[in-house]
Amino acid sequence: MADARIPPKSLVEALGLVSWGPRDLARAVNQWLTRRGRSAERIDITAAYPWVRSNYCPHGSIPEVVATVLTDQLGSYVSAEDLWPGNARARRTTARAAELGAEQNLDGLVRSLEQLASGSRLLPTSGPDLVAAVLDGIQTTIESIPAQSKPDRVMTPQTELIAAHVTALRHLDDRQGGGALSLRYVTHELAGVLDLVRSASYEPEVGRDLLTIVADLAQLAGWMQFDAGETTIAQRYLLLAIRVARAAGDDGRMVNNVGMLTYIAAHTSQGADALRIIDAANRVPTSSDLLRARTTGRAATAHASIGDLGAFRAAADRSQELLASATTDELSPYLYYLSPDQLSAEAGYGLLTIAMRTELYRQPLLKQAVELLTPLSSIGDDPAYQRSALLHGCQLARAYLHRRDLEATVETARVALGRLSEVQSGRCVASLRELRRSLAQRRRAAVVADFLPELDAALEGR
Repeated sequence: MADARIPPKSLVEALGLVSWGPRDLARAVNQWLTRRGRSAERIDITAAYPWVRSNYCPHGSIPEVVATVLTDQLGSYVSAEDLWPGNARARRTTARAAELGAEQNLDGLVRSLEQLASGSRLLPTSGPDLVAAVLDGIQTTIESIPAQSKPDRVMTPQTELIAAHVTALRHLDDRQGGGALSLRYVTHELAGVLDLVRSASYEPEVGRDLLTIVADLAQLAGWMQFDAGETTIAQRYLLLAIRVARAAGDDGRMVNNVGMLTYIAAHTSQGADALRIIDAANRVPTSSDLLRARTTGRAATAHASIGDLGAFRAAADRSQELLASATTDELSPYLYYLSPDQLSAEAGYGLLTIAMRTELYRQPLLKQAVELLTPLSSIGDDPAYQRSALLHGCQLARAYLHRRDLEATVETARVALGRLSEVQSGRCVASLRELRRSLAQRRRAAVVADFLPELDAALEGR
């Protein structure tokens, strides 16, 4: 298999990289179609000659099949537009492949994830489209990839090693966030596992393990993209992770990914959409109190984003009750971080959000927000959750600021700022910059004036 990190600039170049002629390509296309029960779409053995000699792009689904076949051979994502640059038909083919909900089988899911990991840009996802895609992902049954008859096999020891690596990557993200280098590494890891899914043979159980790993890496990449400020890409990764988890038969992971989309929607002024999304998640049956604690906490965040204090309090209290009754179960490997302090901090941010929408109850709400945000913002030197401590520390500082306690604001902000050297998170930097803009309006106070140069120096170049 050739190694093509940079996509080829034409079909001719791609064929040169794999040492194929037009007939070799036609045979490979027909073999691919036959393995997937699509023999009626087979092409003539000479069909590829005008593609090579005249840069002719075929009609129908064949351009995408050709791109998929060459992706298999090159070991990295190739689009129809890469093979026929400037061709309107190829451009439409590539655009259709990127559409939400276009993936009805694992071939399509793998292609979409490869396209996303290759750095393809996406149009922003509207609220109704996002909700529709979530509902479709929860309900759609994904057709599996046919058994591969290839010499290279993936076996259980390999999937166990990769799964352990994914766990380590999760903990790295908890510690330092979605920095560019970490995100690039996770994306490459995902591309490597997708190559195994597509190019190797394996027993059904190993295949399910591989899909679980793909779902976990897509979820992690999506969360890191959100942390880096790339909301549209984050949403697309998580939508695909929902479908992959369903294909693997893992409803727990599927629902958890829906919850993450709820959180992102709530934090990007799509509160009504967030409520519809989490409602869909809560309709999926589960016996896990741990998962229900997670989704109920997400519902609390969604209620807070639209200012519904009563519904927020009910959901926040219920999430703590469910967590208190939860036991270690099969979901623990990816809900390991869920603790009473985590739920309290999320509730504190919810109260802060609601407080900004009201004058009548603002100060009591802010007082409660301070109490709930303090524990997770004050975890000391524990390196495991520095990103979370920094983020919630910024929220705590904002709560103090709106309580007009400038000394506590600056003290809290300084503690949070001290974590920045260990954290690479666009979301945290944005929170610090937002705090800086608010503090600038109080610069006449000596305690603020003394702190602003310190804050500016830490943010310089970020």
